[in-house]
Amino acid sequence: MLDPLGGHDWKRGLALLRPVGRLVAFGFANLTSGERRRPLRVVSQALRVPVVTPLGLMAHNRTICGVNIGHLWDERALLREELEAVAALWRAGRLKPPVDAVYPFTDAAAAHRRITERRNIGKVILVP
Repeated sequence: MLDPLGGHDWKRGLALLRPVGRLVAFGFANLTSGERRRPLRVVSQALRVPVVTPLGLMAHNRTICGVNIGHLWDERALLREELEAVAALWRAGRLKPPVDAVYPFTDAAAAHRRITERRNIGKVILVP
């Protein structure tokens, strides 16, 4: 389970895991809603993060890991290897990211608004 949302969604993700399933947390998009970060929302989402223990994970045969790509910028070789693996899967047709909308660069503000208002289901693409 790949989860870029965080907060209460981590609890949902854990509930969906089969035995020996893994939750990979790589973002916390639920911290924001709209154009600005609201302190009450941040606190609300932080309080909804499930409390897990190694014994609890073992009892349910589950795994959790997290990745903060912002802390990996000095690991170019590692990032290059991972990006090349993903690109190879895409070229082979094994990855098909859903495209929600395509906007010209002149409408970048509208594209950004679509994302921050959480109206997109899939990728929002800017084209020249």
